[in-house]
Amino acid sequence: MGCVDIFFNAKTFAVVGASRDANKVGHIIFRNLLESGKKIIPVNPNAKEIIGHRSYSDLLEVPYQIDCIVIAIPAKFVPLVLRQAQKRNIKAAVILSAGFSEVGDDKLENRIIEIAEESGMKIIGPNSYGFIDMSQNLNTTYYAPKSYTKESSMWRKFDRGSTAFISQSGAIGSAVLDMSQKLSGFVSVGNSAQLDVSDFIEYYSNDKNTKVISIYLESLREGKGRRFLDVCKKCKKPIIVLKSGKSRAGQKAAQSHTAALASEAGVYNGILKQAGVIQADSIKQLFKIAKVLEKYPRVGNSVAIITNAGGLGVLTSDACEINNIKMPSLSKTAMEKLDKVLPSNWSHNNPIDLVGDALPEDYEKALQIVEREKFDFSFILLTPQKMTEALKTAKVLMKAKKPVFACFLGREQIKEAKEFMKRFGIINFDYPREMCETIGKLI
Repeated sequence: MGCVDIFFNAKTFAVVGASRDANKVGHIIFRNLLESGKKIIPVNPNAKEIIGHRSYSDLLEVPYQIDCIVIAIPAKFVPLVLRQAQKRNIKAAVILSAGFSEVGDDKLENRIIEIAEESGMKIIGPNSYGFIDMSQNLNTTYYAPKSYTKESSMWRKFDRGSTAFISQSGAIGSAVLDMSQKLSGFVSVGNSAQLDVSDFIEYYSNDKNTKVISIYLESLREGKGRRFLDVCKKCKKPIIVLKSGKSRAGQKAAQSHTAALASEAGVYNGILKQAGVIQADSIKQLFKIAKVLEKYPRVGNSVAIITNAGGLGVLTSDACEINNIKMPSLSKTAMEKLDKVLPSNWSHNNPIDLVGDALPEDYEKALQIVEREKFDFSFILLTPQKMTEALKTAKVLMKAKKPVFACFLGREQIKEAKEFMKRFGIINFDYPREMCETIGKLI
C-alpha cells in the first residue's frame, strides 16, 4: 500500500499541460482537480492565468511544495518534466501522455523509468487515463462527470460505491464511469511501466471504502506474474477479472494498445484460477458480479425458484444446470405448507410456478416458506400478465431474509418495478441466462 498511497494522500497537484481551452485535455484535468478542494497549480509556459489561477512556465518556477504531478503533454517532453520533478523532490507522477512502448518507442519509456527509479519517484502510466478517489472527489482523469455544455459550469460529484475498478484501458474506464457505475475508486494503469495492477490490488485491499475489486486485464508484464498471484492470494476481498486478449487477434491488439504481451488463454486461465479470482465474461457481468458481492459476500449454491410463468421457470432451470446451480426438490413439509396458502394449481415442484394470475401475496407466502428451507437463495421470476402487480411484487422482495435475485421480464409494464428495485438495491437481471451465469461465477 505504501508505494501507492502517495497519490491518494497528495495535498498539492500540478497539472503540466493545463490549458485555457475548455476542449483541451489539460483544461478538463485541471478543472476536475479543482473540484477536490486541494491546492491545484497549472503549468503552461504559454498562459499567465487559467480559470483565475496563476500559471507557471515550468515546475521549477512553482514556489510551493508539490506532492503529485499530472502530465498531459507530448511524449517527447515528458523526460524533461520528470527531471524538473526530480529537482523539486516530487515523488508521484501520473503520465497521461501517449507515444511510448505502445507505439514501439521502448527507448523513450525506458528513459522515464530510469529517471523515476533514480529519483525514488512513483509513476502511473504512461498512456494512462489517470485515477479517481470518489471519497475525496479527486479526479485526475479527463472524464468530466457532468452534462457537458460550453455554457455549463456545474461539475457533478461522483456517486460513491464500494467497488474499485482497475483498468488497463483508459477508454474502457471512461465508458464504465459514463455508465454511472457506483465506484469507490478507479485507476487506469496504462502501460504499467512501473506501477501495475498488483500495486493497486494491494492498495484497495486495505482501503476501507472498498468491498470488491474489479479489474479489466489485458496481460501482465514479464516478471510480474508471481507478484500478481501473491497479492491476490493475500487479499481478503473478492477480486473479479475481465481478461481480454484471449484470441490471437485480441493478443495482437493488446500489444499495440498498452504494449502488453498477451499469452494463450489457457495460461491466463491457470494463473487466474491459482490467484483465486472470479473471471467475468463481459463488462456488464463484471459489475453485476460486483453488485452481488457488495450485497451478499456469500451466496451458496442451491436455489428456490418462484415464478408466475412456467416457460420462464423452464428456461431458468436449464440455465441453472449449465451453471452448476443446484435446484433441490421441495421437502414434504414445504409442499404441505405451500398447499395451504397457494391455489391448488401451483406446480408442486421447484420451480414453484404460481401460474399466470399470481398476486404479490402469493409470491410473499411462497418466499416465506422456502426461506425456512435449506435453499441458499431465491430466484424470483415475473412476466407481466393481466393480473400481475409488478411493483407490489418487487416490494415483497424487501422482506427477504436470504439472498434474493429477481428476473422481471418485460419492458413497459415492469418499468416502475425495475426502478424501485434499482433504488432499493434489489438485484434484477434482464434475462434468466444472464442471472444464472452471474451467480454461477460465484459457485
